[in-house]
Amino acid sequence: MGPAPVVYNFMRNFRAIVEQFAPDYIYFVLEGHPQQRIDMLPQYKANRQVEADGKAYEEQKKFFKQVDHIIQLLVASFPVSVVRHPEFECDDTIYNVIRALSEVDKKFEFTVISNDSDFTQLLCEFDSVSVYNPMLKKYVEKPEVDYVTWKALRGDGSDNIPGIPGVGDVTATKAMEDPDLLLEILARVGAAEIFQRNMSLIKFITWSENDQEKLERPGTHVKPQSWESLRQAFESYGFKSMLKPETWTKFVGTFEKAFQNY
Repeated sequence: MGPAPVVYNFMRNFRAIVEQFAPDYIYFVLEGHPQQRIDMLPQYKANRQVEADGKAYEEQKKFFKQVDHIIQLLVASFPVSVVRHPEFECDDTIYNVIRALSEVDKKFEFTVISNDSDFTQLLCEFDSVSVYNPMLKKYVEKPEVDYVTWKALRGDGSDNIPGIPGVGDVTATKAMEDPDLLLEILARVGAAEIFQRNMSLIKFITWSENDQEKLERPGTHVKPQSWESLRQAFESYGFKSMLKPETWTKFVGTFEKAFQNY
């Protein structure tokens, strides 16, 4: 697969996902800088940072360099709308894109492909949204309780958001089913403040008109349906198996429907 294994694996998995779901339109949403959440909690997602030296740092640099190549290929060659808001995480951007498109046509149906559990809250708000976890290879089920409230009680270790001390999954679930227990937990010293902060951190942020106008769309210009530049890129990466005639024909054919609607 040459010197770009991240690019290779992404392209294989991307084609498989598009073949599986056969979407009319494809959005690829990039991450922005979540300054609002960092202002609320300075250590927000600090657990994901890598020291600026050592092997881990070098590996991260190589990874993100390949991610940049992927984005360039998507923008140049694929029927994909690549979008990014500089001030918001991709979670918020996806939420607001869905809100905006739903207002245009309530018949639109959306499938979010992600293993991020935060997208569960979409299921609580939109009947038109499905969330598919590609790692587990199954759809996420709509929770029986309010997801944001439940998570605000127990925190989110993946985002470095501490919960109310002594409240884990089991207690948070019980509190959602027992209003008296919920009030008891929130009456603890400092618990209400933690809960309200976590609600603000976890819940998707609804954009203002000014926020909406700042959305960057580097991958929404009209692209000719020509795969020559992509073929050349694959050749430069040494993706010989993907360039075999039968495999290549299947690869580009997967995106024909999306190109027709792009």
